[in-house]
Amino acid sequence: MSLSKQQIVGYGCGGAFVVVAGLLGYMLFDASSERSEAEENLSDAMARFTQYNEAAVFPSVKSIASVKSNETSCSVWHKSAVALAARGDRPPPAQEEPSVFKQRLQTEVHRMVGLPGGTGGHLAASGFLFGFEQYLGESGVLPQAADVPRLAVQLETISRLADIFAEAGVLEVKSVRRIEQKAANAEQDDSSKARKKNARSKKKADGDDAPKMTCLEYAFELQVRPAAVVQVLNLLSSDVRFMVVKDLAFQESADMIIDRISAKETAEAQAAAPAGGRRRRRGAIQALLEAEEQKPGAKKIDNLVVDPELDAPILMTFTLAVYDFGRGGAAGDAGQPAAEQSVKEAK
Repeated sequence: MSLSKQQIVGYGCGGAFVVVAGLLGYMLFDASSERSEAEENLSDAMARFTQYNEAAVFPSVKSIASVKSNETSCSVWHKSAVALAARGDRPPPAQEEPSVFKQRLQTEVHRMVGLPGGTGGHLAASGFLFGFEQYLGESGVLPQAADVPRLAVQLETISRLADIFAEAGVLEVKSVRRIEQKAANAEQDDSSKARKKNARSKKKADGDDAPKMTCLEYAFELQVRPAAVVQVLNLLSSDVRFMVVKDLAFQESADMIIDRISAKETAEAQAAAPAGGRRRRRGAIQALLEAEEQKPGAKKIDNLVVDPELDAPILMTFTLAVYDFGRGGAAGDAGQPAAEQSVKEAK
């Protein structure tokens, strides 16, 4: 079948129209896609602009320079603060054989027991072992070689604290407990674990040569007078080592007012008892009361107001966390004034 000239022209025009329509459709679709992408980019840019514009610190050139300056100041302050806190760090203990350490431990415990106090003139009762019952006494064992460095640090710390207690006027050290690191870690909450994880990440970033911070805890039970409570806390807070007092609590060892009231009521009851045997019992009670009144500074039994310094001692309990920042005293007391000045200026 042959096509006429008009049909050929018609088919050619139709094909051209289809091609042109397809091209126009593609161009329209491409333009629409570009418009959508441009609108999305514009929306993101507007969102970022709004976020920056409404931020607490506007991202101007002055603000950026201030942030960088603050970062430098914070870094300097951090280094100075760590140097100030670490000025009391102790160098690593010397290597000792377990038998040598045990002998030194016995000598040091004997010295601490003999420090001045209110138990027969000593700081602790005879036979008190200052938390080292596992290694001293009749059932004491020889420490493991791997435990000797940690035990040496604990002995040095407890010895220093015993000197502080004696200086503060503590009557008696009733109990000392070395809190093992595993038990302390088991009591930490999720936030502490998160902080440790961040610290480990920072330590890994800084390298293996970065100083390692350690914290050893001790629980104490002391028998003190009110003035000694203040003195103990003052000496601990002013000590060169970085120490934190936790779980501080007080308890009366006896109620002198109630005891005196009871003694007075007992004496009156004995005085009102029948004549048979009354004189002997009354004489015993009277002797007890007279002995009480003859104590230095004691008042008459009728007076229920007691002197705090003559009252029964207070039982003081607390946990002490002692930190070591792994600098071995490198900061030293020589750098202390400069570090304190840097911290004060940063504040």
